Amino acid sequence: MKSAIARFGQFLHSERNASGETSRAYLREIEDLRVFLCEGDDGGPEGGWSAVNVAMLRRYVASRHPGRQGVTLARTVSSLRTFFAFLVGQGDLPANPATGLVAPKRVLSLPGFLPVDEMLALLQSLGGATQTEKRNAAILELLYGSGIRVGELAVLRCGDVSHETSTVRVLGKGRKVRVVPLGSKAAGAIREYLSFRGAGDAAHDSPLFLNARGGPLTARSVARILDAAMARAGISRHLSPHGMRHSFATHLLESGADLRTIQEMLGHSSLSTTQRYARVNVGHLLKAYESAHPMSKGGGE
Repeated sequence: MKSAIARFGQFLHSERNASGETSRAYLREIEDLRVFLCEGDDGGPEGGWSAVNVAMLRRYVASRHPGRQGVTLARTVSSLRTFFAFLVGQGDLPANPATGLVAPKRVLSLPGFLPVDEMLALLQSLGGATQTEKRNAAILELLYGSGIRVGELAVLRCGDVSHETSTVRVLGKGRKVRVVPLGSKAAGAIREYLSFRGAGDAAHDSPLFLNARGGPLTARSVARILDAAMARAGISRHLSPHGMRHSFATHLLESGADLRTIQEMLGHSSLSTTQRYARVNVGHLLKAYESAHPMSKGGGE
């Protein structure tokens, strides 16, 4: 069973072009399934993966997400379907037992983002004289100025930034490369940070953002940087690094940018993914209208 998981990992990397984060999540899910199946007195199903049926998978999902719905459960079901489809394609199984699993309908919810005035207040609160403060300012300016994912930011190299064109070369999901504009504020913050680091530390292939030990930053470190900046700016609501991306897209949409342009900058493979910003934004506006406008309830003359 372990060898099949190893082959699945190679498949995700070489044929599906899955990102490192996606591959790790899928492999972790399948390894958890293997451990679950092997917890019984018989040491697992006789016949390995070929003996797994939909009833076993339903018990596993129920044990992982008791009473849960939504995105987390949908991801588990997607991982199982992909793995067993891989085994079918390899000739290890005659049919995919995970096709009998029912994934919950994903509920469209309003992504966390900051209103424009609060975002400007956050960015205006950045600054400082130390290398760490300049790095943190460049990170947050870049997240909002380009809309890139925090995982994409963490793997950026100095050579990915073009100071001549104020753009950044991003390695996105599926190892797809795209070039996105930085914005003048982000470009200036990056130049200032790299100048403070010194030319020797800012070699073409070195990580763009360094931690205190001189290594690359992690997504978790970026989240802590954002939390601290939000607290200093006096903004009480929670915002994740991905919320900076949501803010970028929402503010572009509110300013009249078309969905195709936003799709390209965000690196979405499907326009339907980008369209959720339009649907959610309209839903948010309708709620605000209904709660505030005197004519929203059919009143008036």
